Amino acid sequence: MHTRRVQKTGGSTYFVTMPKQWAESAGIQTGSEVDLIPNDSGALLVVPKSVAEANRCVIDLHDWTFDRLQREIISRYNGGYGIISVRGDRIRPDQRRMVREISQRLLGLEIFEETHQLIVLHSLVNIKDFPVSKTIDRIFDITEAMLTDAVTAFCAHDEELAHDVVERDRDIDRLVMLVARQFSLLLRDLMTEDDCGLSRLQFMHHHEVADQLERVADHAAKISEAALTMAGPAVPDVAKQITERSQGSRDILKMAVNSFINRDTDQANQVLEVRGQQGPLFSKARNLAAKKQPEETSAISIALDSLLRIAEYGFNIAENALDAPVTRHL
Repeated sequence: MHTRRVQKTGGSTYFVTMPKQWAESAGIQTGSEVDLIPNDSGALLVVPKSVAEANRCVIDLHDWTFDRLQREIISRYNGGYGIISVRGDRIRPDQRRMVREISQRLLGLEIFEETHQLIVLHSLVNIKDFPVSKTIDRIFDITEAMLTDAVTAFCAHDEELAHDVVERDRDIDRLVMLVARQFSLLLRDLMTEDDCGLSRLQFMHHHEVADQLERVADHAAKISEAALTMAGPAVPDVAKQITERSQGSRDILKMAVNSFINRDTDQANQVLEVRGQQGPLFSKARNLAAKKQPEETSAISIALDSLLRIAEYGFNIAENALDAPVTRHL
């Protein structure tokens, strides 16, 4: 931390000096331009032009598995880097295919340059083109459809539909990683606050909601995977219980998301008031399933546990809806 005394010149202009070591490291010389960005917290950010050029990174490629390479690239993408270079002594064709497949899993990441020793990936996603509120809406729409179809596939033992739900989980991952990337950009560069129209604290709540919805989608996929282990459909009484518990969890989730989007604290409190009622309802469903279809106890237990978890994620979103308006006034 550097402390400077504010001075006045020309009768009306205030000025402070910059630390020499920092200025030189940022490439600032006499006549250089910097951006001055006021923040909601009351701070003023000094941004040299060299900041944008620093938004790139290099990955030195080794003899990695697909999963390891994917983790390396995703961590840089989520970190907000605009240019990711993958570098090696000689990149093999199978490694190129891996990089290409990984880039296709990430929204807006494209290969711009390829040589024997280098693959350069550019992120083409502009934060203005993907408002986080719209992204949350899209994530919820896909997640809700996944949950509905997962329960249908489980009760009817529809293997084709179950596989389809599992495949759709990748769409959720792409959108949630986009939100994570945007949040990283906000944390690194306050200039993006004007582009997205939200402060970092406000965006944090959207990021948390996206994370909760991703977990809901994961459990929808888990219910579908459980359906694939069953020998046949759920018996009518069990199917009825699972459908009812699914509807309850879906209602909680939908009300919670609406309360967050609309900043409706009354609705958020309504959601949270039914939190204590969920345990007994799911216990009843488990007991009935154990009697009516004991040979499928494991799969049914997985489905019911996932539906209970989904309700809990709804409650977490409702709590977020209560916190967000408070954050907005900080």
